[in-house]
Amino acid sequence: MAASKTRTDWALLLLRLAVGGMAVAQAFPVLRNAHGAITFDHTVRWGLALGELVCGGMILVGIWVSLAGGVLVAVLGWPLVHVWLHGAGVLSNLGGLFRLLVGLACALGGGGRWALER
Repeated sequence: MAASKTRTDWALLLLRLAVGGMAVAQAFPVLRNAHGAITFDHTVRWGLALGELVCGGMILVGIWVSLAGGVLVAVLGWPLVHVWLHGAGVLSNLGGLFRLLVGLACALGGGGRWALER
């Protein structure tokens, strides 16, 4: 049985709120606690957190959801692939893998009817 358009729009809204809220909630503490010497490692960490915060905010309010979701997938996927290439198992970071997959679902699903870009 196919889902109605209204049910799909509600599902996209809830997915968008969950993914955007989770990205903002994950990135905000990293940026708030940013202090110390400026090293390459800190710069990369802050840059990834800033990208996650901006993309999460865009997804949350519904602006360019597919693009922001794609960038969020790239931001979240790069560290995961990096540790996989260095010997960690695919299921070694389940939280990161989950965030990657729901970000991909948000990028593929778009903003839905109640996005600001409509």
